[in-house]
Amino acid sequence: MPEYDLRTIQAMQDAGLDTVVEFGGGFCQVTYVSLTPQQVLRYLEEGLPYVLRLQGIEPEEFEEWQTHDGRALCKEILKSGKLCGNQVASQCSLDEWKRLHRNEYCLRHGGE
Repeated sequence: MPEYDLRTIQAMQDAGLDTVVEFGGGFCQVTYVSLTPQQVLRYLEEGLPYVLRLQGIEPEEFEEWQTHDGRALCKEILKSGKLCGNQVASQCSLDEWKRLHRNEYCLRHGGE
Protein backbone atom coordinates (compact mmCIF):
# COMPACT_ATOMS: atom_id res chain seq x y z
CA MET A 1 0.00 0.00 0.00
CA PRO A 2 1.43 3.42 -0.85
CA GLU A 3 2.50 5.73 1.93
CA TYR A 4 0.30 8.75 2.49
CA ASP A 5 1.32 11.79 4.46
CA LEU A 6 -0.72 14.38 6.25
CA ARG A 7 0.93 17.35 4.51
CA THR A 8 -0.05 16.08 1.06
CA ILE A 9 -3.63 15.43 2.09
CA GLN A 10 -3.84 18.84 3.77
CA ALA A 11 -2.43 20.53 0.64
CA MET A 12 -5.03 18.77 -1.50
CA GLN A 13 -7.85 19.95 0.73
CA ASP A 14 -6.39 23.48 0.85
CA ALA A 15 -6.48 23.43 -2.95
CA GLY A 16 -10.21 22.75 -2.85
CA LEU A 17 -10.39 18.96 -3.01
CA ASP A 18 -12.86 17.56 -0.53
CA THR A 19 -12.52 14.02 0.79
CA VAL A 20 -15.98 12.50 1.04
CA VAL A 21 -16.88 8.91 1.83
CA GLU A 22 -20.23 7.71 0.50
CA PHE A 23 -22.10 4.67 1.82
CA GLY A 24 -25.60 3.25 1.67
CA GLY A 25 -27.65 3.23 -1.48
CA GLY A 26 -30.11 0.79 -3.00
CA PHE A 27 -33.33 1.18 -1.05
CA CYS A 28 -31.38 2.94 1.72
CA GLN A 29 -30.56 6.61 1.78
CA VAL A 30 -27.00 7.45 0.74
CA THR A 31 -24.87 9.03 3.46
CA TYR A 32 -21.94 11.34 2.71
CA VAL A 33 -19.22 12.09 5.26
CA SER A 34 -16.50 14.70 4.71
CA LEU A 35 -13.18 13.81 6.31
CA THR A 36 -10.42 15.95 7.77
CA PRO A 37 -6.88 15.15 6.65
CA GLN A 38 -6.24 13.22 9.89
CA GLN A 39 -9.43 11.23 9.33
CA VAL A 40 -8.39 10.47 5.74
CA LEU A 41 -5.26 8.78 7.04
CA ARG A 42 -7.30 6.65 9.48
CA TYR A 43 -9.82 5.82 6.73
CA LEU A 44 -7.02 4.63 4.47
CA GLU A 45 -5.81 2.34 7.28
CA GLU A 46 -9.15 1.07 8.61
CA GLY A 47 -11.69 1.53 5.81
CA LEU A 48 -15.44 2.03 6.11
CA PRO A 49 -15.74 0.72 9.71
CA TYR A 50 -13.75 3.76 10.85
CA VAL A 51 -16.11 6.20 9.10
CA LEU A 52 -19.16 4.36 10.44
CA ARG A 53 -17.86 4.65 14.00
CA LEU A 54 -17.27 8.39 13.43
CA GLN A 55 -21.02 8.54 12.79
CA GLY A 56 -21.84 6.54 15.94
CA ILE A 57 -22.69 3.41 13.96
CA GLU A 58 -21.16 -0.01 14.47
CA PRO A 59 -20.40 -2.01 11.31
CA GLU A 60 -22.92 -4.67 12.40
CA GLU A 61 -25.65 -2.02 12.63
CA PHE A 62 -24.77 -0.77 9.14
CA GLU A 63 -25.04 -4.30 7.76
CA GLU A 64 -28.44 -4.79 9.43
CA TRP A 65 -29.67 -1.42 8.09
CA GLN A 66 -28.72 -2.52 4.58
CA THR A 67 -30.18 -6.01 5.05
CA HIS A 68 -33.56 -4.48 5.98
CA ASP A 69 -33.36 -1.89 3.16
CA GLY A 70 -33.58 0.93 5.69
CA ARG A 71 -36.78 -0.42 7.29
CA ALA A 72 -36.93 0.03 11.07
CA LEU A 73 -38.62 -2.96 12.67
CA CYS A 74 -40.86 -3.38 15.72
CA LYS A 75 -39.42 -4.20 19.14
CA GLU A 76 -42.29 -6.53 20.19
CA ILE A 77 -41.27 -10.03 21.23
CA LEU A 78 -43.88 -12.52 20.01
CA LYS A 79 -45.20 -15.53 21.94
CA SER A 80 -42.81 -17.67 19.92
CA GLY A 81 -39.92 -15.66 21.36
CA LYS A 82 -39.06 -14.10 18.00
CA LEU A 83 -39.02 -10.39 17.31
CA CYS A 84 -41.92 -8.93 15.34
CA GLY A 85 -41.08 -8.43 11.67
CA ASN A 86 -43.45 -5.50 11.09
CA GLN A 87 -41.94 -2.20 10.14
CA VAL A 88 -42.13 0.98 12.17
CA ALA A 89 -40.78 3.15 9.32
CA SER A 90 -39.43 2.54 5.82
CA GLN A 91 -36.37 3.72 3.92
CA CYS A 92 -34.95 5.53 6.92
CA SER A 93 -31.67 7.36 6.98
CA LEU A 94 -29.08 5.50 9.00
CA ASP A 95 -29.49 7.88 11.95
CA GLU A 96 -33.28 7.63 11.90
CA TRP A 97 -33.10 3.86 11.54
CA LYS A 98 -30.79 3.57 14.55
CA ARG A 99 -33.19 5.69 16.61
CA LEU A 100 -36.29 3.66 15.64
CA HIS A 101 -35.12 0.10 14.88
CA ARG A 102 -36.20 -2.28 17.64
CA ASN A 103 -36.89 0.74 19.87
CA GLU A 104 -40.51 1.41 18.84
CA TYR A 105 -43.69 -0.64 18.33
CA CYS A 106 -45.46 -1.16 15.03
CA LEU A 107 -49.13 -0.22 14.63
CA ARG A 108 -50.25 -3.75 15.50
CA HIS A 109 -48.41 -3.67 18.83
CA GLY A 110 -49.48 -0.21 19.96
CA GLY A 111 -47.15 2.06 18.02
CA GLU A 112 -48.18 5.28 16.37
